[in-house]
Amino acid sequence: MKRTLLVSTAVLALAIVPTTSVSAEDSKTTDQSQTTNKSQSVDKNQSKDKNQTPASEEKKVVENTKNEAEKTEKKKEPVVVKENNSKKEAISNKEKVEEAHKNGWQKEHGKWLFYENNQPIKNWKKIAGVWYFFDQHGIMASNRIVNDYAFHTSGAMVENSWVKIADKWYYATDSGKILRNKWEKIKGAWYYFNNDGVMASNQWKNAYYLKNSGAMAEKEWIFDKSYNSWFYLKSGGTYASHEWIGDYYLKSGGYMAKNEWIFDSNYNAWYYLKEDGSYVTGGFNIKNKEYFFQDNGKWIQIPKYFKVKPITAYIYSESGDILSYVNQGSIVTYDSSKTKDSRLAVSISGLFGYMNQSDLTLVEEGSEFIPHYTTDGRFLYHELSPYTSIRVAPHTSAMKIGKKYYSKDGEHFDGFTIKNRFLFKNLTEPTNYSADELNRVYSIMNIRNSRLAGKGAIFKEAEKRYGVNALYLMAHSALESAWGRSQIANDKNNFFGIAAYDTSPYDSAKKFDDVDKGILGAAKWIRENYIDRGRDHLGNKATGMNVRYASDPYWGEKIASIMMNINSRLGGKD
Repeated sequence: MKRTLLVSTAVLALAIVPTTSVSAEDSKTTDQSQTTNKSQSVDKNQSKDKNQTPASEEKKVVENTKNEAEKTEKKKEPVVVKENNSKKEAISNKEKVEEAHKNGWQKEHGKWLFYENNQPIKNWKKIAGVWYFFDQHGIMASNRIVNDYAFHTSGAMVENSWVKIADKWYYATDSGKILRNKWEKIKGAWYYFNNDGVMASNQWKNAYYLKNSGAMAEKEWIFDKSYNSWFYLKSGGTYASHEWIGDYYLKSGGYMAKNEWIFDSNYNAWYYLKEDGSYVTGGFNIKNKEYFFQDNGKWIQIPKYFKVKPITAYIYSESGDILSYVNQGSIVTYDSSKTKDSRLAVSISGLFGYMNQSDLTLVEEGSEFIPHYTTDGRFLYHELSPYTSIRVAPHTSAMKIGKKYYSKDGEHFDGFTIKNRFLFKNLTEPTNYSADELNRVYSIMNIRNSRLAGKGAIFKEAEKRYGVNALYLMAHSALESAWGRSQIANDKNNFFGIAAYDTSPYDSAKKFDDVDKGILGAAKWIRENYIDRGRDHLGNKATGMNVRYASDPYWGEKIASIMMNINSRLGGKD
């Protein structure tokens, strides 16, 4: 039996490399005073070999063997000398004497032994600060486990280090004993050692997964071939279940959902997970049936509204011709009965047509603001956003205060019809206001620092010269240039947004020499490109200038609202 170690305190450390042993040749000259039986009182912390090499994270074990001794033996070449029989006999006797007094390391039949007083050591022995174990025949233990103690190929006992034996990894504490049937945190990572002391790898231990390196997986995805599924291991190592990790859903048991429907009670919503595990957004065909999902993955059973995704998106006829275009964020109403191929049937601002499904994202009526109309008892307002509303018509008895009204064209409502006379007013008709009256608008409206202030005569001149209503021109310039105060207005004298395309409004905007030319030039341009081509009113996306002039579906309605307000402030002559 192995003698009892007097050192009892075991402090776990993480060095991963065996202690270098003493080679046989070198130890032949070692005095017996340099060796100590393990049964003697020894401070193991002081006796550790200082020549240990730090281990790499990949657990590469650097082991020193008895190679030097072997090399020394190989280098000895026999010397051939002609000798008489008496000399040979003397040499033979000398060898016998040397053989009879073995000390230190000896390699016999490919095995290492250590002799003291011509006797091989058995059991434990500390040699040059390193512990070794020798069996009943005196053979040194090497690259194996003996009574829970691990030994390097060099024979040195493993301490606070990893060791690979027979393609299996073990970890020995500072006492030299290997870990069995327990978790151990080593260099910041958790490992599990089975009953036989072997490090677990590529396997589950309850809700935890041990990777190929043996380290417990944390905050990472793991694919387990045996289950043909992805799993996500959270902080702390447990697998996620019944929860979302990004766009992916982990079911009971931690399995990642794919090619299946999932109902999440937390969100009270259905989701469909694709082959790669991510949830579906937009339109998606499942078993030859089209379904629609929000950007957050929620399935909408009866879709009603979509929102425009690109900066500008086109609306097509059934035959594929471009009818008009709308800007980013516009809300369109969906008609499921008329969907055509990859294009969805929609309506907005009086226009019905088809839009590319890829240009639209599904919105939920309850979670997204949908433009609508309300009345305060004096006027009907178009609520375009939570922060923007425009006045469109006087209140009538058919309207109910507090009720939300929806209209596809801004004219026809549930229970009543309105006709915005400024929205459909013929713009070739002159205004009833003089230049002086138009000049008063900026002070009445409390508009300061406008480059258009005092330009009533120029607006009237444009009306006279090109036959374009001056009140409309003033309202149009107010909308497009923030009443003559925008950067494009200041830098380019462009007050009407001419050629200021959605993708690059400032860079593409047309430049005029001065304010007067900016007003007159715009009037001429509008006359030639719109009025003379049959678009003689503001209108909406179905008719008038709004069809092609601006991507804003309510551009015409906004200008008409400004005209209505100015007209009211000036006395209602128009």
